[in-house]
Order: sequence, then C-alpha cells, then structure tokens
Amino acid sequence: MSKLQKTLAGGAFTVVVELKPPKGTQVAEMLAPVGALQDRVAAFALPDNEHARMRLAPWAAARLVKDAGAEPLVNLTCRDRNRLALESDLLGAAALGLENLLLVSGDYVTLGDHPQAKPVYDADSVQLLQIVQGLMAGQDSAGNPLKGNPVFFPGAVVIPEADPLAPQLLKFDKKVAAGAQFFVTPPVFDLERFRQFKEHMPSHPVKLLAGIKVLGADEVAQAAAGQWRKVYSLPPDLLAELSGKEAEEVLALGAAQAGRLLKQIKDEKLADGVYLKAKGRTDLMMRVLEAAGLQHKG
Repeated sequence: MSKLQKTLAGGAFTVVVELKPPKGTQVAEMLAPVGALQDRVAAFALPDNEHARMRLAPWAAARLVKDAGAEPLVNLTCRDRNRLALESDLLGAAALGLENLLLVSGDYVTLGDHPQAKPVYDADSVQLLQIVQGLMAGQDSAGNPLKGNPVFFPGAVVIPEADPLAPQLLKFDKKVAAGAQFFVTPPVFDLERFRQFKEHMPSHPVKLLAGIKVLGADEVAQAAAGQWRKVYSLPPDLLAELSGKEAEEVLALGAAQAGRLLKQIKDEKLADGVYLKAKGRTDLMMRVLEAAGLQHKG
C-alpha cells in the first residue's frame, strides 16, 4: 500500500500538489517545492504533457521526486500512446517503485504546442483502468502472462460541472467498476455547484480530491473575453476581482482565494482532500496552505 493510499485510507484530509515537469532537462525548479513542502503535503503529482504541451516524461519526474524523499503521483494520458506503449510505461513505472496513478484521457493535440502531432486514444480512461487491473492480476491486455505483477493505486477524473451531468455519473460508475480507488476533479470555484454534484454522486467506497487552482492573469483574460474552454466555470464576482490587475497581483489574489476555498472544503468535509495547482511555484503553494490554515501535513 502506497503512502498516499495509506493517508487517504486513514481518513486524514489529504493535500496533493501538482509540480511542473520542465520543457527540457533542468529539473531544479520543478523539484524546489518538494524540499519546502514534503512535510506539509501527502504527495506531489506529475502531469503528463498537460494541455498537450510537451514536457519531461511524468514517470521520470516522479522518480526524481521519489529520490528526493517524497511521495509521487504519476499522471498518465491516453492521448499520446497506444496500449502497447501504455502498458510498457506502466511496467516501467512499477519497476521504478511508482505506485500512485492518475489516469486521464488527455486534452486534444490541437490545444497544445504540437498541433501537428497525431492523437492516439487507443484506449480511453475506463479501458486504461481495466488495463491496469489486468497488469496487477498478472497479464497484459492481450492475455499474455507477466513475470512479476505490478502494484498500483489507480485514480481517475470526474467532472462535477459536466452538463448534462448524467453521462458523467455513468462514467464515474464505470471507472469505479474498472478499479479507480480515488477521483480528482477539475478546479472547483463554485462551491454551490460542487455541493449539488456531491448530492448526485453515486455512493462508492472511493476517495475524492477536489481540484484547487491558483488562477493566472492569462486565464482571467481568456475568461473575461469569453474564450474559456475549460471544464469548470469562474464565478462573475471572482472574475471581476481579478480582472485588470498586474500578473503578480492576480496570482497573489488567486492564492488567497484558493486558500479560502481549500479551508471551506476541509471545514465542511466536502471532499477527502484537494489537488492543488499553483503554477508549480513554491511561494504560491505556501500562500494557499497558509491561507487555509494548514501548517502541517494534511
């Protein structure tokens, strides 16, 4: 059982923070939050070519986090690999001692920095969960036996603001049946909509991490211009508060707002923990945790 799994199973409010693998081989900036925060958070997540933008491989980044003495969470997307490559990378992760997985479909390549790349999507996120279960049971997706079974703690994504919500809840059930043991949401800004989702969420013995995000000036500008293509909404009052400000002021205000949201989610027990996205910056992560009143691991 991984450390992250033990933390969630123990009922402690769990904070996972997302790091930013570099576009290159210089990893010091990516690893900076690990030394500063590993005694205050449960795990560090490593995205897989997030938003279809090429970065250092997540399993390599995760191994560096593990070597630094912290708990990694490897993200793996279906977009860039067929099932042969997915299974190979999964076995590679297991061989490197990486157990925690967040399995996602992945944004389409036209949104990223390699729009000429060919998307794969040989498996979707439900099928990838099934592949993981097969590997853990000792065989690949073609039914061939393995020499040594990997052990994983697999998670998936659920979208509380999906419209309509019913298909998302059906997919949630399918992911649980396929072996997902925890779920991460996109960033939450509207707690009322999140509460409504919780009322409709099927009852399963799985853990839920609510997404928390520090917004940047570029994202605020996109939303204000009506160009927001995300799977979550920004409340008008928040948009008004952050619009027209300098970049660093937006980040500071966004960190304070994220901290307030985190504290409210924790105090109201709306989720088992949070998944924090703060531009990979230690200072922003610290501001969020301090605003939420979290001084120690949790």
